[in-house]
Amino acid sequence: MPFDTALSGIRAASSDLSVTGNNIANASTTGFKASRAEFGDVYATSVLGAGVNAIGSGVQVQEVAQRFSQGNVGFTENELDLAINGNGFFVVSQQGETLYTRAGSFGLDDEGYVVNNTGAVLQGFSADGAGNIGGIQGDIRIQTSNLAPRQTTSVESLLNLDSTEPVLQTIGAEFSTAGTAVGVTQIGRQTAEKSTLLMDAITFPIQNLDTNPIIFDITLAGPTVGNNGTVTINLDSIDFSTSIDDLTELQQIVSSINSQLYSPNGGADPIDVVASVGTDGLGNPAILFESIYEGELTDISISIDPASDPGNVAALGLDDTNVGTTGIPSVSNGYPLQTVDIVGPDGNIVPFSIPAGTEAASTASRLNELPGISATARSEATLSGFTNASGNIVVSVNDIALVVDDLADLEAEINALSTSSLAGITATVNAAGTAITVTSAVGKDLKFAVSGGAGDAITVQGSTLSAAQTITAGGNGDTDAIVVGGAIDMVLEEGYSLENAVPQLTGIFQPFTANEFTPIVINAFDPTDQSTYNSATSMTIYDSLGNSHVMTQYFVKQDYDATDPTSVPNHWVMYARIDDADVGDPDTTLPPPANTQPTLASYDVYFNEDGSLNTLLTSDMLISNWTPVDADGNPNGALGPQNILAGGTQTVVEPPTSSNFVISLEGTTQFGSEFSVNDVSQNGFSTGRLSGLNIADNGTIFARFTNGQSLRLGQVVLADFSNQQGLQPTGNTMWAETFESGSPNVGTPGSAALGAVQAGALEESNVDLSEQLVNLIIAQRNFQASAKTIETADAVTQTIINLR
Repeated sequence: MPFDTALSGIRAASSDLSVTGNNIANASTTGFKASRAEFGDVYATSVLGAGVNAIGSGVQVQEVAQRFSQGNVGFTENELDLAINGNGFFVVSQQGETLYTRAGSFGLDDEGYVVNNTGAVLQGFSADGAGNIGGIQGDIRIQTSNLAPRQTTSVESLLNLDSTEPVLQTIGAEFSTAGTAVGVTQIGRQTAEKSTLLMDAITFPIQNLDTNPIIFDITLAGPTVGNNGTVTINLDSIDFSTSIDDLTELQQIVSSINSQLYSPNGGADPIDVVASVGTDGLGNPAILFESIYEGELTDISISIDPASDPGNVAALGLDDTNVGTTGIPSVSNGYPLQTVDIVGPDGNIVPFSIPAGTEAASTASRLNELPGISATARSEATLSGFTNASGNIVVSVNDIALVVDDLADLEAEINALSTSSLAGITATVNAAGTAITVTSAVGKDLKFAVSGGAGDAITVQGSTLSAAQTITAGGNGDTDAIVVGGAIDMVLEEGYSLENAVPQLTGIFQPFTANEFTPIVINAFDPTDQSTYNSATSMTIYDSLGNSHVMTQYFVKQDYDATDPTSVPNHWVMYARIDDADVGDPDTTLPPPANTQPTLASYDVYFNEDGSLNTLLTSDMLISNWTPVDADGNPNGALGPQNILAGGTQTVVEPPTSSNFVISLEGTTQFGSEFSVNDVSQNGFSTGRLSGLNIADNGTIFARFTNGQSLRLGQVVLADFSNQQGLQPTGNTMWAETFESGSPNVGTPGSAALGAVQAGALEESNVDLSEQLVNLIIAQRNFQASAKTIETADAVTQTIINLR
C-alpha cells in the first residue's frame, strides 16, 4: 500500500531532521562529533525471493553514524583544558564505569582529582614521590597540599681550578722565647733616683767673677744612658758690679755652668749633668749637680783648680770633698742586653740587639719590621695572697693607683681601664676567687706596687718556673714594686732562622737548639682570611626539616717539590664548612672535650696531566658530622650526623637516616684559566606550595612549586578503537565500549597511532553548520514529498470508493 511506503518516508525524514537538529544544537559543544542518518530501502521478500518486478515497501533508518573527524582546536587560559591532536579518546571513570571522550574540559575537585564537568575522573599513569611514572592506570590526582621537603643527600660541583694559581702556604718555624729571665718577678724601687752631688751652703756676697774667677772640673763616671766624662767650668766673665739681688746672681752662675756643660770649651764632649739651685739640710741655698737620666748607676764629682779665687769658691760652697749619691734605677724586667743573628734564605746575617730592660712588646715591634719574621708578645702575672688589713688597699698596676677592697674590685678596675690608661691589660679572677690573672695582650711589662695601711700585702707570681714574691704596704710596699716581663712568640718564614750571636745564660732568649723550633704551616687555611685560599664557592643545601643552610667549598693549591717523594703535582685540598662551622669527624686523639667536637673537613683533590680529575687519588667526599642548627647556633631538631666512627658510609640510604651527604667533583678540571663554577646541583629542597601546572604533549603532568621544584605527578593516557563507529554514545560527549567497537588500545599520547595532547586548549565541535542547514532543507523536502504521497494515495482511494 502506498500509505505504508509514504509513512516510512515520513518517519525517515523525521529521523533525518532529528539527527540534523541534534548536530545543529551541539555546534558549540566541546568535543562533539557530528552524526549522519543512513537509510536503506525496504522490499517484501518470500522464501523464493522478491522477483524481478518487486515493488519497494518504503525506507528505513539503517544507522545513525558519527563522524570522528578532527575538530578545530581553540586555545584557552586554563592549563587543565586538554585537546587531542589526532586519534584517541581521553579515558575517564564515572562511578566505576570507564568511558571515553574527546571533550577535555577538566578541572580539579575538592580532593585534587582531575575531573570533567560531570565529575568523571581523568585516567592516567600515576607517579611516585620521586616523580617516577609507573605503568598502572588509575585516577590522576594533582597534589595541592604542600610539597614535603627533601633533605640534601648528594651535591655535585662541576668546576675549573686555575692551574696557574700560586701556592699560598709555606712551611716555616715557630719559636717562643723561654729565657731564664722571662716571667721572673723582679723586685725593686718603684721610682728611679738620679745621681746627685750637693755643695755646701752659699754665703753672700759673691765677688765679681771677672776679677775673682773660679775654675773647676765636673766628672760623671759610671755606666750611663747618654754621655759621661769630664767638663771644665770657667766662671771668669760675670760682673756683679751693678746692683742686683743675691738670688739673681746665683741664677746667673748656674746658667753659666749649664751652658758650659752643654757646650764645653775647647771642643770637649758634653756630659749628662745639670746644675740647679737646691737647699742643704738646713734649708740654705746650695748648688746641686744631678744626672740628666734617672736610675743611672753613676757618680758625680768636682775638682777645683788651684787658680780659683778661694773666697768665691768658699762663697759658692764648692767643696770637692763632698761625696755625691749614686743613682738608683727603678725595678725593671731584668732582661739583660742580648744579641741574636737573623739568617735569611740567601745566608745574609742581620744582627739584632735587644738593650737591657727592653719590654717584650717593644722587641716584638722591632722584630716585625724585619723581613721574614712576624712576632707577637704577651705578659702574664698571677696575683694572690690579697691581704686587706686596714680598709681599702691601693694596688698600683703600671703606675696607675687602684683603690680596691678585694680581687673582684681589682678585676673590675683593671678591665674598666683596659682601653685607656691600662691599654691592652685585662684581668680575670679564678673561680675560687683566690687569685687574679693580669695579662698584657701586647707584651708590656706588668708592674705592681702596694700602698696603704700597714699589713696590706699582695703576692705576685710570674712564670710558674720562678718564685713568687710578696710586697707589703707600710714596709717595703711604699717604695718597692714588682715587675714581670713578657715573652715573644715568633714565626719565621721558610728559609729564615735564628742564631745566638752572643749566647747568654739569662735573658729573654734561651740558647737556640733544633728542639726550640717547631715546623708550622705559614698562611695556613683560615676561612675568615681570603689570602689563605685560592678559590671558594657556596651553595644552598637543606636539612630533613627543609631548612636551608649554606655550604662553602674552599680550594687550596698544594706545594710540589720534585725532590720530595711525599709531594704530588696537581694536588689541591678542598675544605668544606656549613653555616661557617666545621663539619669534620672528631679527632679522638685529642683530650676531652675536644675529642668529641667537629674538626675541619678536608679532602684531597688530584688532577691528571691533561687537567682532568684523577678519580683514583681524589678522596671520597662524605660530610658525616653536620648537626643542623638554627640562627642562634642551637640544634634545630633535624636529623643529626652519623660519622664514620659511628658507621657512616659513602652510600647514603634513601630515605636518609642522618644528615650525611656526598659531594662529587666529577667533571671538575684544572686548566690554565680563571676559576669558574660551571654547574652546581644538589637534590634537596624546602617545603613548597603548588604554584602552577604544565602538561606536555605526551601527557606528562609537571607541577611547579614555590620552592623552585618541578615534579612529575602523572601522565594522561589515551585510548583508540579499531571501530570507532561501534562506540555507544552515553551523553555528555562520552562514549562507552561495545562489542562492535572492540577493546580499547590504551597508551601514552604520541605513541603508536595516538595523537598528541595540547594543554590550554579545547577541541571544538566538528559540526559544519552550512552543511547541516542544507540537510535541514533536504529533510524538510523529503518529509513534504512523503506527505504528498499520502495525499495523492488518499485521493485515489476516494475515487475508487466513489465508483458505482
